[in-house]
Amino acid sequence: MPDVATPDTLPSTPVAAEPAASVIEGRVDAVQAGRIYGWAWDRSYPTDRLTVEFRAEMPDGRSVVLGRALADRPREDLVGGNFGDGHHAFEADLEIPAGLDPTRVVAVAAAPSTGTIATFAQPSAEEKLLERTLAPHLVRIGAGLDAARRDHQQIAAGQQGIARLLRETQERIAAGQAGTSTAAAQQAALSDALHSLQERVAGLEVFLVRMDTTLRGFDDALKVKSAKSHAPTIIAALASAVGAFAATVIGLAIFG
Repeated sequence: MPDVATPDTLPSTPVAAEPAASVIEGRVDAVQAGRIYGWAWDRSYPTDRLTVEFRAEMPDGRSVVLGRALADRPREDLVGGNFGDGHHAFEADLEIPAGLDPTRVVAVAAAPSTGTIATFAQPSAEEKLLERTLAPHLVRIGAGLDAARRDHQQIAAGQQGIARLLRETQERIAAGQAGTSTAAAQQAALSDALHSLQERVAGLEVFLVRMDTTLRGFDDALKVKSAKSHAPTIIAALASAVGAFAATVIGLAIFG
């Protein structure tokens, strides 16, 4: 009987992971004097530089390309908003045909890693007016938020010092109770004071957690506001700011 060859077991081939889907964010900031300004990036691929094409629809229905640019310019507000390394802004000259309304120009951003395309229109007149109206208030709120964050750090440091003092005092009480009973009345009074202090520290810890959550929520709201300039987002940011200041005032009233 002939030998039957046993086939070798082939090594399993790893299945390539699906590439992450692009999450393109951006904005047309302005079209002024025949020049367009804005930014675009892919959150899933933050080191990519997106190609942006500027298009518009003519009154006769034709779609025309007015120019192209690479979104690779640095901008401080993008760095501050944690948009990658901040090199995602674009500027370009536009060849606007006669009779074309410049407000109809849109930016079409293409992600090089996935080929995903996203279109960004210019903000409406209402959105621009709302931004101009709220911008000074948002600046003041940002300054107040920074001050509240510094106060939060100081309160946290003070809470740690109080907790350390509590531990040391409790150790001394335990040592005193083990060694003598002559100061029992004083020790009882000190124990009551420590108990009250512990309750205040526990309340302070809750306040710190809530305040930290509020500050993080406001930071997130500001990031969203930077990515999308819509009225509900800005209102949400203001609401978060009010919550942050309210938490600070309440905390100082209780623990100040």
